Amino acid sequence: MPSQRGKTKGRLAIYLIMASAALIIFSYVGLRLGSISLLSPLESALLDSSGYLQKAFSSPLNSIKGFWASYVVLREVKQENAALRDRIANLQRQLNEYREALIANARYRQLLNLKKKNRFKSVVANVVGLDLAPWSATLTIDQGRNSGIRPGMPAMAGPGIIGKVVESGLGFSRIMLVSDYSNAVAAMVQRNRVRGILKGAGHGGCVLAYVEKGIDVEVGDQIITSGTDGVFPKGFLLGKVSSVSQGPAADLFQDISVKPVMDLSKVEEVMVLLTRSDFLETKK
Repeated sequence: MPSQRGKTKGRLAIYLIMASAALIIFSYVGLRLGSISLLSPLESALLDSSGYLQKAFSSPLNSIKGFWASYVVLREVKQENAALRDRIANLQRQLNEYREALIANARYRQLLNLKKKNRFKSVVANVVGLDLAPWSATLTIDQGRNSGIRPGMPAMAGPGIIGKVVESGLGFSRIMLVSDYSNAVAAMVQRNRVRGILKGAGHGGCVLAYVEKGIDVEVGDQIITSGTDGVFPKGFLLGKVSSVSQGPAADLFQDISVKPVMDLSKVEEVMVLLTRSDFLETKK
């Protein structure tokens, strides 16, 4: 059973609504008849009461409308942001692809220029494996005997020689880099024709060995192949002198460090010169 107080509040609300409706009708009729006059205290009280009542009903409704409008706008903004993020991601992927193509194109142009300058036939291959352990430095390429590649053939990248083929299968070959401890290339200083042996020193570097003390060798001198080892043709660039030291007094030779023609850890394409090889292959 509803309480007496609840019934009273219900009746009061009904009376206020009826009074507000009556006031609105009287006001409308007065306006239509052109008889606008000052409101009596009772009419004023009824007007205020109806105004508060209308405001009480309209405020929650307006809040709901405002909340819904904000929700719709926020949802549209989120959808637009998601679409923009997807578009930006696609553009970044395209930009990265274009950048990679541009860099690869520059490398291929460099190899093409090398191919035009040398007198040997050659095969361009991609690097598919790289081993730069402290005791060795080799890489694997995706061309082999089917393309004419044999052990002992020189391998080039960038502006010059980076190593030689030591193993060749039908479709793949392994190249020993000039920084490998087992590597040795007959070399000379291009400026004054001083001869020595370019040996691997590990960690991507080389040394020019067996150059006697007192012989003029300077930092920045270019080291080229001398052609006397029967493997590398004469005149190909091997690297540049990066440091020169006379070393201990008891030593007969200078300590000469050589930086290879390029960072061997970043080689991606290789050009193998199809020269006659004197490399002795052992049967397995």
